[in-house]
Amino acid sequence: MGLLNCCLILLWTSNKNMQMMEKCGIVNIMNILLSFGFTLLIWVSSLISIPIEPVPLTFQSAAVFLTALLLPMGYAVFSVGLYILLGILGLPVFANGNSGLETLMGPTGGFIGGFLLVTIFIAFFTRDVRHRALKIKRNVLYFQVLWHCILGTILLQLCGILWGKYTTGLSWDRIIDLWVQPFYINMVLKILITVVICVHVWKETAGRTRLVG
Repeated sequence: MGLLNCCLILLWTSNKNMQMMEKCGIVNIMNILLSFGFTLLIWVSSLISIPIEPVPLTFQSAAVFLTALLLPMGYAVFSVGLYILLGILGLPVFANGNSGLETLMGPTGGFIGGFLLVTIFIAFFTRDVRHRALKIKRNVLYFQVLWHCILGTILLQLCGILWGKYTTGLSWDRIIDLWVQPFYINMVLKILITVVICVHVWKETAGRTRLVG
């Protein structure tokens, strides 16, 4: 559970000194630093990649979902937006070490751009749930997070396949064969990992830090 450990370390480190930092008025700085941490998490997750064509198999979407679920909406959008910007500027942060505007505008760019849209969607529609995480039964939390991750996955796939269809001109059957079918098991696995980590972190940090609010 490497992602779980990373998320807990990031949140625990910030939570540890939260009261002192609130008195010093630098909580926003800590939120920004934590956002940088999740940008790094998304970057690192791109390194866990199986270079199949045309869409490489990575754990980036799980990291993006966790960013949306564990950070306040504004900071989550900042974190994912920064990741995309770094890639556009030439840092090899995209899957398979790719970078540049040509990658974003290429056949798989819909997935990268979709990260930002999915982040907004998940962060917005789970904000009330995370505020009440301590009062909600764990099995109910699992279901609510699972539902939003499924919808987020569908939205991300739509962004990817619509842009892929537009840029390649392939038939819909071919798009489904290349962009969707090879990733069914991977999508389910990433959703389950995200749900387990999110609920665990919410329960561990609920009521003790504003960073998951």
